Amino acid sequence: MKFEEEKLVKNTLLLLLGNFSSKLLVFLLVPLYTSALSTSEYATSDLLTTTINLLYPFATLMISTAVMRFCLEKRKNTSELLNIGIWIELAGILVIALASWFFFQLGDLQDYRGYFLAGFSGYAFYMLLMEYAKGCERVALYSFAGVCNTIVLVLCNILFLLKLGLGIRGYLLSMVFAYWVTVAVLFVGCRAWKDLAWPTRIKGRYLKEMLKYSIPMMPNSISWWISNSSDRYIMKLFRGLNELGLYSASYKIPSIMAAVSSILISAWEISAVDDFGSEKSEKFFSEIYELWVHTYVIVCTGLIFFVKLLAWILFQKEFFVAWHFVPILLFASVFSGLSSFLGTVFTAAKKTKSVFVTTMVGAGVNIVLNFAFIPTWGGYGAAIATAVGYLAMYFCRLVGANRIMKLNANYKSHFLKMSLLLVMVVLSCMDSWLNYVVGVVILLMERKFILDIIKKAIHRILPQRA
Repeated sequence: MKFEEEKLVKNTLLLLLGNFSSKLLVFLLVPLYTSALSTSEYATSDLLTTTINLLYPFATLMISTAVMRFCLEKRKNTSELLNIGIWIELAGILVIALASWFFFQLGDLQDYRGYFLAGFSGYAFYMLLMEYAKGCERVALYSFAGVCNTIVLVLCNILFLLKLGLGIRGYLLSMVFAYWVTVAVLFVGCRAWKDLAWPTRIKGRYLKEMLKYSIPMMPNSISWWISNSSDRYIMKLFRGLNELGLYSASYKIPSIMAAVSSILISAWEISAVDDFGSEKSEKFFSEIYELWVHTYVIVCTGLIFFVKLLAWILFQKEFFVAWHFVPILLFASVFSGLSSFLGTVFTAAKKTKSVFVTTMVGAGVNIVLNFAFIPTWGGYGAAIATAVGYLAMYFCRLVGANRIMKLNANYKSHFLKMSLLLVMVVLSCMDSWLNYVVGVVILLMERKFILDIIKKAIHRILPQRA
């Protein structure tokens, strides 16, 4: 077990140094966005990026997930896997380019078709090459690419928004440049040009197996999109662009939780496949699950403690009131992250249909509650629907994962802390000082875990005595 733990720690630290610093820089751009863009402009840019995320699984058949998973097996020709991914994505981009000609004739997005296509194609290749780097266990390159993406994004935002005052077009141009520069870095870093081949020269021996793995991930990804993003469209329909802009901004603080989750998932996906199904693997999964529950509860509690301070720093002008939605979205992020972890049990076992079914349950609950709550409660309704949807997904995956491998966890303790966290969320939304009392109680319950983490960190940093 020691080797697996060391490998996971090493990968997590690399991703932490690269990706979390990147996420932090993007997080610090929020004051720039909320000062340079109006609520309606912010909402429009958010709708465009949300639409990219919606169309991506349709266009690419989620082939990037198969590229990563099959590269990890180390017994397959990785260059052939990459070529299959590239040509499927090129075909998908062509389809989206043709479809967008009709889509962008309608509504108020017709001036942004070029930005959308450049952003979509950049995002598609960015995801493919990032997954390829991770599948080949080039974690340092994966992290470096994340840093490059952020640096370009920050510099372009400063140039286009602050210096040139391009508004929403500057925002979109920054996104496009960031994706394509990162694609170039990954293309060179992975030496992908050496492996390129015409479709007629690809044997395709892995194609059927890859599509069998990736296609069930399409509806799963779409269901995740429904859970994460469908509320934007329903908010626009019932409450208008201005309130949507506030709600979209409120997601920026929970993005810290999403950053923690993406780092842990990226590191864990590499380790999850090793010796899967063995008794050793079962024990390892259980230990990591316990670690994740503690981490999410502590991070979420800390963020709720300082939610108004963070909002005061980040949200400029009329955006400040968006803080009211944040505690509920933070609570939702806990179950989103835990659901992602439990999903790795299914993907490691190659049971991607189960991933889809459990995600559909959460997405179905979410979208029904969106239509029920948003017309009356607006952003509060959208946030509550998101939280309940993720909660439903989490419990479905917990039951399903335990059918594949028994996770030995202290569920009573976990659910008690999560219940207290829910109380803290409600009190925070009411702007009651009692939420701080509940937060202190939760952190006291987690004191052993926090002290153990501090001791281990000191043990690793300080030189050992002879």
